Amino acid sequence: MAFGSSALSSNASLDPYWWRAAPHEDAQRAAPPKRTDVAIVGSGITGLTAAIALARGGRQVTVFEAKEPGHGASTRNAGYVGRTLKHSFGEIMAHEGLDKAKAVYGELMEAFLAVKETVDRENIDCHYKQQGRLLLATSSAMREAMAREFTLREKHLGERFQLVSRADQHSEIASDHYFGGVRIADHAGLHPGLYHKGLLDAARAAGVGICAFTPVLGFRKEETGFTVFLKGARTEARDLVFATNGYGGREFPWLQRRIMPFHAYQAVSAPMSENRVRALLPGDRTFIDWNFNVDWMRIAPGDNTRITFGGLTGEIDADLRVMGERLKHRLVRIFPEMGDLQFDHVWTGKCGGTFDITPRIGRHEGVYYGSGYCFAGVPMGTLFGKKIARRILGGEGGDSVFDTEPPSKFWYRGNAWFVPYALKWMSRNDR
Repeated sequence: MAFGSSALSSNASLDPYWWRAAPHEDAQRAAPPKRTDVAIVGSGITGLTAAIALARGGRQVTVFEAKEPGHGASTRNAGYVGRTLKHSFGEIMAHEGLDKAKAVYGELMEAFLAVKETVDRENIDCHYKQQGRLLLATSSAMREAMAREFTLREKHLGERFQLVSRADQHSEIASDHYFGGVRIADHAGLHPGLYHKGLLDAARAAGVGICAFTPVLGFRKEETGFTVFLKGARTEARDLVFATNGYGGREFPWLQRRIMPFHAYQAVSAPMSENRVRALLPGDRTFIDWNFNVDWMRIAPGDNTRITFGGLTGEIDADLRVMGERLKHRLVRIFPEMGDLQFDHVWTGKCGGTFDITPRIGRHEGVYYGSGYCFAGVPMGTLFGKKIARRILGGEGGDSVFDTEPPSKFWYRGNAWFVPYALKWMSRNDR
């Protein structure tokens, strides 16, 4: 689809930029098997990571996907690989104790390392790069709070950081919008489309069956496993995994009542000169502010002539052209000289959040799940997929500090109409 506006180029696309390098295949619907050892619902990072390990562990595995493989957030996200949550180390320590804080952030480190291990083991060419991250403060008070938080992490976790002053931030980002921040040297970035393609290729090579355009309508618990209901068919499975995150629905009502889907928006600039891009982001980090409702940006992986920019999380405007205009407005606040910028791609994807803003892995009445990633989907999805597989195979390493039942509300049945208002309330102290 092409259109024109002040923010969008005449040939701009509403598909994710990541699909250029990793185009979605024109997959045909494959006939589902009558039986399989493990049925996995969802072909994203979690589902494929679990499928690979299970297939190599000797299980017959079938992945069911409602659309083409990787249609959801696994190929729509920002491609950031870090180890942080919406609940800070200091917050968890204050409310639940030091041991709990160390356990949570220790598992975040495990998730962070799991991505690189996966990229290396599967030989995935996805521009994985430990380029470092610059967390940006939008006030001097925020910078002081960041210094306290990361001092705690360094003391208790051994994670090093550098405090960046407002005067020195120009060596990283050519903007006066921020008040300095924190630099974490080993955080990473990757190309999410290519990462997913590498996982999909590895799954197929391991013998995983991929049933694209085959939505799961529901399931029934049986004495020896599950009956999975499809349109015009059914599959018997010994084990069942739901890996749908923000794309799940009535096929698993229990999980639907505990996961809130919401949108995040991203855009990629039309090509500029490499000199201009480097002048704007000389640090070549993954950049993200420390607000609750964040803006993020970086040089596009594999293309030094483009900048990726995202924000407006939780907004519900369905017109991506309007959201492109709003993203440009936010970007020009940061770089006032970028008034001539145009976007080549604007898109959205569904995130999944829990009511306590904490990821979850678990098993409910025999059904395994990993969900509620709250902006940490690349590392947490990778790790949870591995842990689910270990639980099914009976191996070690499946335990998780995140294995507690996600909370629900008696009035919530899957319509997360309230998320934009909740995000505005939770973001009230950002500035």
